[in-house]
Amino acid sequence: MSKKAKRRVALLGPQHTSPTLRSVLDRMEARGPIVLVSAGWQERESETGALQEHVGESITNLDLWPACEEAFESDHRLKQRMFDRYDHTRKLARVYRIRLSAELGALRTLLGRTDPAAPDDIVGPALVPAFEALRALDAYHAARAAELNDEVFAAVAQHAVVQRGRERVSKLLESAGTLLVAGGHVGILYNRMRMFGVADSLPPSTSVVGWSAGAMVLTERILLFHDSPPQGPGDAEILGPGFGLARGVVALPHASSRLALDDCARVALLARRLSPDLVVALDDGQAMTAVQGKGPWTFDGGARVLHPDGSVAAAELEEVA
Repeated sequence: MSKKAKRRVALLGPQHTSPTLRSVLDRMEARGPIVLVSAGWQERESETGALQEHVGESITNLDLWPACEEAFESDHRLKQRMFDRYDHTRKLARVYRIRLSAELGALRTLLGRTDPAAPDDIVGPALVPAFEALRALDAYHAARAAELNDEVFAAVAQHAVVQRGRERVSKLLESAGTLLVAGGHVGILYNRMRMFGVADSLPPSTSVVGWSAGAMVLTERILLFHDSPPQGPGDAEILGPGFGLARGVVALPHASSRLALDDCARVALLARRLSPDLVVALDDGQAMTAVQGKGPWTFDGGARVLHPDGSVAAAELEEVA
């Protein structure tokens, strides 16, 4: 293939109930060999039988979960470094949530006093600085998380056991035609991919397809969201940066079950907060594809976009030209 070949990127909704991965691969004209990251499944990473059957061709699993567990077992300093990072990340998140609760509370109150689609002359002007403050807070937290990640993973990469793992991953990826990134635990998925340099080793022409949490880690920033988690009303929060293979978009898999998409004020708050990124709900059977991971995107299966006026509508190509 020509060195100038451009990467195709696809973000998909959940695949467990109604898998559409095979049809997406066909539409993308994705080629083999196919390599898989399923570290987000944790101990179940090797349970790929149903996926293999659906795709209908050979898939090579990078086996990042056991590689990391073995690395921790042989290098306790590495394990401690990663656990220290986890503790530091939690502390940053706690500070972030204190400020986030206040910013979101103010915006919810303001949006509850006006029409999000047509704010009045009193509340409307106040929304502008309120959203600017919220976006600045998100950006600040994302920058702190990125700084921590850069520092820790740069140090992790110097450990001999990790270097060997990265060499193995790089070798498997150098001839890969397509990389699949499955869902599962989004934080663990990101960490394992970052530790073993998956994005760094990816050839520029290799197509990439991610679903559920796999779609989230491919974007520029990972948003954790759930309007009604078991512990009570939830505030969507930025976990940190993703790998940036899909740019200018925030992926919301399982959106219909996790978000109150019929609540105009909530939708408006989320869409305007994440502006100028495109905020896309990706449910079962829904997908979006693009060349080089940027617009224009092609949408399949009824993928929907959350708009700043509080509406949720079927995505259209011209929205992201």
